[in-house]
Amino acid sequence: MRQSKGSHRIVVNDVEYRWRASGNDGYIAIGIWPSNNIGGYIRGNLKYHETWIDTLNGSHRSAGDQIVVTNRVVRRIIEHAIAIHNYDPNKKCDELNLRSLDSVIRWDDAIRATQTST
Repeated sequence: MRQSKGSHRIVVNDVEYRWRASGNDGYIAIGIWPSNNIGGYIRGNLKYHETWIDTLNGSHRSAGDQIVVTNRVVRRIIEHAIAIHNYDPNKKCDELNLRSLDSVIRWDDAIRATQTST
C-alpha cells in the first residue's frame, strides 16, 4: 500500500521513503516504499519481543513492553535491503518481501512501549 496518509517519513542515502507499521497476531508488519513511487515496496515483520508474565491460573499475559518500530529500526531495514538484496529505490522492481527480520537487523535497542494504568 503506497498511500502516504498515516505513514512516516525517513530519508536514507538522500532518498525519501515512507513507512508504516501495524500490529498483527504475533508480529509487527512493516511496509516501506520510496516517495518517488518508482522503487519496489519493501515488506517485512518483527516479533513484539515482549515480556510474558505468569498469571495465577497457569496462563500468561503480556507485560505490554513490546518493541516500537521507529525511524532507527526502519533505517536498518532499508540499509539491509540495499546491502544484502541490492535494492535500488530508483529502479522499478517487484515487491521485496524480507519476511522475518528478527535475526537480520538489530532491534535490541528499540524503544519499548509502556503500559498506562487506567
